[in-house]
Amino acid sequence: MHAKILLVDDEDLLRWSVRGELEDAGYEVLEADCGKKALQLFQEEGPALMLLDIKLPDMNGIEVLHKLKERAPEVPVIMITAHGSIDTALEAMKGGALDYISKPFDYRELLLVIEKALETSRLQMEVKRLR
Repeated sequence: MHAKILLVDDEDLLRWSVRGELEDAGYEVLEADCGKKALQLFQEEGPALMLLDIKLPDMNGIEVLHKLKERAPEVPVIMITAHGSIDTALEAMKGGALDYISKPFDYRELLLVIEKALETSRLQMEVKRLR
């Protein structure tokens, strides 16, 4: 089994679709439809990576990103949104997001971004361990 991924998006159909693709690729997928539930699931389940939508019903995805990075700065976060802009992408990257992908996205591209993020995280942990 590959890594555990927390998918945070308020669109049921998108979560269903992404979950299917990720599970087919061997990942375990947890789902949250709002920021509060995402932070709770993160605390309980300790996923290796978070896919996080910018627009959520209860709080902004950037807010969730900041709260997550306070708790676990080593966990990679990939921001996803249908409302992509350069300013939002810059804000997400400054806030600690590892990458940013706009909807609709190609699933092959998403899987490559996830694999790259997990490998980067693994290498960072290895360097930390060796120090």
